[in-house]
Amino acid sequence: MQPEFSSRCTSILQPLGLSDYEIKVFLTLIEIGPTNYRILVKESNVPTGKIYQVLSTLESKGFIEVVRGKPKLFRATEPKKAFRRRLRQMEDDYLDLEQRIRDGLQNLQFEYSQRYDKAQGSVTEVVIGPAAFERVVKENLLRAEDEVLISSSELISRMKLEEPIKDLRLKGVSINAICHSLPATDNSMSKELIDKLVGLGVKIRVLESIPSKYLMVDNRSVSLFIDGYEDETCIQIQSPALCQVLRESFMLKWETGRTLTQNHKKPYTGFRQNWKDGKTYSKSH
Repeated sequence: MQPEFSSRCTSILQPLGLSDYEIKVFLTLIEIGPTNYRILVKESNVPTGKIYQVLSTLESKGFIEVVRGKPKLFRATEPKKAFRRRLRQMEDDYLDLEQRIRDGLQNLQFEYSQRYDKAQGSVTEVVIGPAAFERVVKENLLRAEDEVLISSSELISRMKLEEPIKDLRLKGVSINAICHSLPATDNSMSKELIDKLVGLGVKIRVLESIPSKYLMVDNRSVSLFIDGYEDETCIQIQSPALCQVLRESFMLKWETGRTLTQNHKKPYTGFRQNWKDGKTYSKSH
């Protein structure tokens, strides 16, 4: 194989994660055809002690195929098939790495922000029982200037937040809400309320489950709801660091959300029967 051609091939194969030895063996097999490991050692100049590891790795990456028999032969995979398979592997590896990084990033970001952000944050109020929730949440909500994020949109229904939301939308405040995909209950948003909110320009997406219930205003303050006590508790927190972490989490969930659409051909019996995959809820459906 001509040095110039070999050099061009190497520049293509290296970004696909092939080592120098793997490239030598793959190109050698293309040049001489199916052969056994002894001839490969001789023709590719890969050390005998390395050849089996190189062949095993090339097979796992999809660049060679094993022809069973005596002796066992190795042959190069058709390049376009090998490249296509390797690119899919790299994409899967990237997505897996991205998910693992995202899982750990929130904790790292929170630690960093706690140490280096000027505004460390503080708990400004603790409210116990639903009777006082509405006042606290409305006060927090009406301070919004740019953006409101609502994780668990049942908070809108429970606290009668339609009018404050209407006022904020008139001011141009962006409002995104996530609701969960359980059948409608007394605490869930009704169809009429959903239509009303969408009409106001609130963007709504659906998830199977929502582990946290909170309402966040302008990356500045959070109304965080905690279950598990005798009375449900709302903690009002001023913390840019916490808001940054919660916003990252919210947007990750938002990206995986599903469209909430109404099926007009059947009676409205709950959300689950009327969802379709997509990005945002559209009233026009």
